[in-house]
Amino acid sequence: MSRRDDIISAAIRLAEQAPPGQTNLSVRAVAKEAGIGASTLRHYFPTQADLHEAIARGSMRTAVKDFSISESGLDPVDRLFECCAQFLPSHEHRDMQLELWLTMHISALGPERRAVTRRLLEYGHDFTYECLHRWLGILATEGHIDPAEVASTSVALFTMLDGLALHSIVTPERVTVDAALDQLRWLITRVLEPSS
Repeated sequence: MSRRDDIISAAIRLAEQAPPGQTNLSVRAVAKEAGIGASTLRHYFPTQADLHEAIARGSMRTAVKDFSISESGLDPVDRLFECCAQFLPSHEHRDMQLELWLTMHISALGPERRAVTRRLLEYGHDFTYECLHRWLGILATEGHIDPAEVASTSVALFTMLDGLALHSIVTPERVTVDAALDQLRWLITRVLEPSS
């Protein structure tokens, strides 16, 4: 692992150890956790924003799991559902996750948009597409989906995930966590249905 990656890992460790809302990702705290001096950290991350952006990107990459997608002996619907469901809010943290999703979009696209948030949102979208495409590609090699449909199906799945998050905010009584998961499973079942 490179020195830059070591710094990002140290910052993620600090964030994970802190109580919610009390994360201290100051240059000094991160440098201490990484076992380096503040000036060395500044060499890799000249500004606090650079450090925070790198941490957010690193967190996305470590948070998303491939679960059992490569285990060809298991049901392909279950495997893809398990992977995609991690992009939807959970029962335990539903309100916080939806608020974060909405705040990120408003901060990136709203009237007082911030460039760093826009970059993070774009990165998150690209990363989500990459994951969906990779998972569908695995299932395509097993014959569960036409390889020519992997790209368009990735877009359809991403659109549904984003739409479910939005509808969970607008109509929470109708789009509950369970309802969102049911809709996701419904789409995945249709996508992976064998052609007649």
